[in-house]
Amino acid sequence: MSSKDAFIEAIRNANETGGPEAIRAALSEAITAWAGPPPWLENTDKGEFSMVYKDEAVTIMNIIWPPGVITEPHNHNSWAVIGIYQGREDNLLWTRDGDAISPAGAITLAAGDTQVMQRDDIHTAFNPSNQMTGAIHVYQGDFLETEKREWDPVTHEARPRWMSDKFSMWDS
Repeated sequence: MSSKDAFIEAIRNANETGGPEAIRAALSEAITAWAGPPPWLENTDKGEFSMVYKDEAVTIMNIIWPPGVITEPHNHNSWAVIGIYQGREDNLLWTRDGDAISPAGAITLAAGDTQVMQRDDIHTAFNPSNQMTGAIHVYQGDFLETEKREWDPVTHEARPRWMSDKFSMWDS
């Protein structure tokens, strides 16, 4: 899967035949074959979210986290499959507590790891390393049109979450 088109086709086929677990297997195979960033990526040294592919069935994004970046607790309101191709991502998992959230556990993903997140999962993602963390994220449906929530990291109050198909929030 050295070409972008072959990778997209593998993910689309996996979604049609087996959903998130099949996507996880296809993404794991691709990450192993790449042994680092996908060969079709132009830049992996600048933090950004960028669209790889999107249709009504799946959205594939490339997300690069700079060192020290941490997200607000958030959900995707769809299943998601995350595959780390470089660096590390620590996740604090949350559970709903009425309208607020409470800590529920943690997972660490390192280069080569993949993870399926369910529709209602809430997490905070953190890059604890001193290098860029790069990951391919595959979401159910048109992710940009899916209503998502985030929670204030201090008060744990819910609010809408905004997402664009391409932006770099970490430019200096």
